[in-house]
Amino acid sequence: MAIWNKYTNEQRKEYIRFLQVYGALSNLFRQKQGDAIPYLDSKFQETAYAKVFNAENVDIGNTPHDILSIFNNERIGIGLKTWMNTKPSYQKVMQLKKYKKELDNIYEEVGFEALVYKISEIKNNRLIQDYNRLGLEENKNIYHYVTRDEGKFVLQESSYPLIEINNITDIKEYKTSLTWSDGLKNYKYTFGDSQIWQRFSHDESDTTILDEFHIDIIDDPFEFLISAYSNMITDFEKEKENITVAYLPLYSYRSKKVELKSGLNQWNASSKNKGSDLLRPDKEIYIPIPIEFHRFSPNFFTDNILDKIEKRQKLKAINKGKSNKDKLELPEIRFIIVLPNGKEIPGLLTADNLKQFQSGGYLNNVEYGQSDLGNWLLVDVLKLKERQIVTKQWLNDKETDSVKLWYYNNDKRRIYIDFAPVGSFEKFMQGETPTEIDEKADEEI
Repeated sequence: MAIWNKYTNEQRKEYIRFLQVYGALSNLFRQKQGDAIPYLDSKFQETAYAKVFNAENVDIGNTPHDILSIFNNERIGIGLKTWMNTKPSYQKVMQLKKYKKELDNIYEEVGFEALVYKISEIKNNRLIQDYNRLGLEENKNIYHYVTRDEGKFVLQESSYPLIEINNITDIKEYKTSLTWSDGLKNYKYTFGDSQIWQRFSHDESDTTILDEFHIDIIDDPFEFLISAYSNMITDFEKEKENITVAYLPLYSYRSKKVELKSGLNQWNASSKNKGSDLLRPDKEIYIPIPIEFHRFSPNFFTDNILDKIEKRQKLKAINKGKSNKDKLELPEIRFIIVLPNGKEIPGLLTADNLKQFQSGGYLNNVEYGQSDLGNWLLVDVLKLKERQIVTKQWLNDKETDSVKLWYYNNDKRRIYIDFAPVGSFEKFMQGETPTEIDEKADEEI
């Protein structure tokens, strides 16, 4: 059964209405009117899909899946795309510019067949990384795409599988590209822009035409917008007001490095037992919070966190010289961390200046430690090896150096977390909105 059929009929109708309204405004985006093929922006498509189907927008910058839909305990990753003309065609599905030097070396030294296998391996690894990030199963994810013909939109759905590397066949080399098949899908790699392309066609066995509908393009969309604006405020803007967002660095804000024995490498610090050689638990980490963040966003984690930091400092001074049993307890800020894979773990802010965002505590009578956040962040998603030192360059190679935090309706007891693209924290501290999409691979063709 198509994922489309898991949504209610009312949801499907509302999604189509959103697309029809946007398509009707096509002349807003054209310098020259008269084109009968309606326009659709991929970011609007993502926003509308997430809103209507109560799904999560999980695209954090060139990641494979745009949307996460959850049906009971079933988690479906969805890639959204749009392009002109419903006829079979190759469309871009992954950007590999960061691998270009490595891929060019393989092509020159080993040959085009070896290059195809390497490209397929990279694509699969990036998909698997997203499976681990979002808690997805391998064979349940889909592409949902909108093709645009004269006067209409066509909705289609197809499977979104890994490349069957053991079944690769029909490798062909051309002047500007390579093509191959794995028996289920046909792929192409273009040398000039280091892109992977996939062939989409409604006649393939794993592809379903969901619906098609007419688009009436408004001749003067500007007049329509002025009239609409004067009578309503969009639900999108209302929704934005209910979400509070911030970013934290995965590195030291001051040194611009991942410190050797703190932060993501806290497990590498001295033993907790003074004078002992006993190692700290592997992946025992915290995400550093610079005091500049608290000054910039003093109400994100709690109301006026600077007052609580001052109170901790006073209590710490009072405790100086006292035995452990006589020391006054230093206040912490506790909450639930909601991971993108749906798992919830207890979290807290602690240490001097409340500078550590970490996991730990009890939730539903289960005890969690600092390694629980570290295992998701470093092992499950970023595939860090056991007791491997994290560096800023290693994070950059993984296309992230920050995390995005957010909560809904001012409920600071449940804080959602996901990775953010390189530079997001720096932009946030400059008062800018970090760009979630970086060289998006599925731009319109």
